[in-house]
Formats: sequence, C-alpha cells, structure tokens
Amino acid sequence: MAAEQANILQDVRLQFQDFFGALSLGKRITLLGALAVVLIGMVSLIIVANRPSWAPLYTNLDPADAARIVEKLQENQIPYLLAPGGRGVLVDPQMVDQARLTLARERVTPGGGVGFMDLFGTPSLGETEFQQQVKYRIAQEGELARLISQLDAIRSAKVSLAIPQKTLFSDEQEDTTAAVALTLSGNGINRGQVETVIHLVAGAVSSLNPNNVRITDQSGKLLSKGVSGQSAGGNVGDNYAHQSKFEKELEAKIAKQLEEVVGEARVKVIVAATMLFDRQTIKEQLIDPDQTSVISEQIVDESSVGSRSVPVGPSGVTTNLPEATGREAATVSEFVKKNSTKNFESSRREVIKESAPGTLTRGSVSVLLDNKRPHIL
Repeated sequence: MAAEQANILQDVRLQFQDFFGALSLGKRITLLGALAVVLIGMVSLIIVANRPSWAPLYTNLDPADAARIVEKLQENQIPYLLAPGGRGVLVDPQMVDQARLTLARERVTPGGGVGFMDLFGTPSLGETEFQQQVKYRIAQEGELARLISQLDAIRSAKVSLAIPQKTLFSDEQEDTTAAVALTLSGNGINRGQVETVIHLVAGAVSSLNPNNVRITDQSGKLLSKGVSGQSAGGNVGDNYAHQSKFEKELEAKIAKQLEEVVGEARVKVIVAATMLFDRQTIKEQLIDPDQTSVISEQIVDESSVGSRSVPVGPSGVTTNLPEATGREAATVSEFVKKNSTKNFESSRREVIKESAPGTLTRGSVSVLLDNKRPHIL
C-alpha cells in the first residue's frame, strides 16, 4: 500500500516536471506568481480566522463618555478595543451583555453627564444649601440629557438650566430658561421631534414655559426658532395641513372649471396661498359722555338744637359761679348742616374683537394648458 502511494506521488512529480519544463519563461513566472498569491491568501485566511473577533459595545460616543467607559472596563478587567477615532468601544461578542450590565452597575451610561444617583447615591455631610441646589440642578440637567439622547435622531445632548431664585413678589420673579445642545445623527431631525424635545424639557422643569427653551445642533443652527410646540393660532402641523387643504381644494375647483372647456386631463393648476394664523384679540371700551346716569346718591342733613342755662346779671365772678342766683334758661341753636352727593357715570360699552386664524393674506394661481386643442385661445 505504501509502495503504491509512493509510485503515485513519483508519477505526479514527474508529470509536473515535464509540464513545467515544457512551459516558456513567461508562463513559468505567471504560474509561480499565481501559486504565491493562492498561498498568501490561504495564510491570511487562516490568520483572520484565528484572530479574536470584536463586537461593538457602544458607538458614536462623546470623548468624555468613552474615557469613562474605558476606565470602568479596565477596573473590571474586561478586554476592549477602541475603534478608529476613539468614538467607539468594542469587546468580545460573548461579553457584550456582561459589559453593559457592569457599566450599568457602576452607573456609567453614555449620552449625558451625571444623574441623581451619581450625585446623591452616597450621603455627604457638611454641605450647604447652595451646594445642594447646585448638585440638584446638575443632576437634573444630566437626567434630561439622558432622556433626550434616547431619541433615534439624537446621538447625544447637553442641557443647561437657568433657574432663578424665588422672590416674595411675583412681579419681580424672573422666568426659568433652558438651553439644549444636540449632536444629531446622519438622518437629521424634523420639526415634530424638535417640539418633542421642547415639551420634554418644559415638562420636567417646574415653571418652565416652552417658549423659553432654546435648542441648537452641533453646527450652531438654532432649531427652536419659530417652534414653541403651540403657535398663536394652534398647532403648527394643523396650520400647515389647513393651508395645504385650502390650496388643494382651490386647485380642484379651478381645474374642474377649465376642464369643461379644454377637456379632461389637459390642465394643470397650482395654487400658492399665504395665510396668517396669528390670533389677535382687540378689546375696546367706548364711553359716551352725553349719556350719563346716576349710580349713587347720598344726602346728609344734620341739625342740633338745644337749651342750656346762661348767666343773667352783671358780669363778674359771682355771676359765673354754679351756685350763683339770678340765672335764666335760654334756648340756643347749635348748628344746621346739609350735604348732598351724587355720583354719575358715563355710558360705557366694551367691544372684544377676535380674529379667526387662517386669514388669507396673499394668493397666486398658476395654470398650465395643453395647447394641442385647436379651439383653445
């Protein structure tokens, strides 16, 4: 058996020598090059197959979040690999879940600073009220950033709150404001998602008006301009739908009239409308001075009449003594007082005018006709 195998190998070697010897120099070089490429490919495939594989733990990280994650992975002796650019962390595929649970236990999560558990997880003694307020505000900002980062269109977020101190007088109380810086993903963000972020922030902060929330992206573009979640005339999306419906209905009416002359499907109409959705309320008070009426009248009539003893006789000390004789009774009128007060008020009429949203301020109509019809002018 072994002799037969040796004979077969010998025959193959002799045949290859005859074949290789019959080739020209160029064909020999080409054949050796192809064999070398095949050999190198097989070796590379073996190396790649034996190399350990990595699975993404987190991607598109902020450098600060990546540094905190790497630090915790090193402390827990979890092998990791940084992606090019340092914005991604990779671990062994079988340890992805374990690594995420470990980071959650250490309260290290990407996408937004520190939260309440990070700052208030362990009690601290000797803190002043001011320090506690600052820590609370920082924790609130971190929790909001983590909440906003859960949206698919947002990679990370940074929230800054300006909460003024409360005063005794409401007229002197300043408004609470908020600024949100977003790092968006490649798909961008639409108007509805911006409104969602505004209401999330306003709903999580006490006494924060949605109009006082400013949002910007990583390029510095102000996303909250003209968006407050609720415009003066209603929801922005409803206003746009109302305008589009008005344009479509007007286009259909014009096209229907023209199709009776030029024929069906031979006319194209486009209507562009500009509508005002601001709701205005005008309050007027009209006063007519010629028409007056008495609204109140007060009459006071006072009189005092009394009698008392008056001394009669020669003047002197004796006459004025209480036990003096020669005194006579006399009637003396004290005073009489009359007072009359009338309050008049002119006729007053209050008129409240409220304009309905959706007023048409400008409109343009474009009509395209098929001129193949001979009777069309």
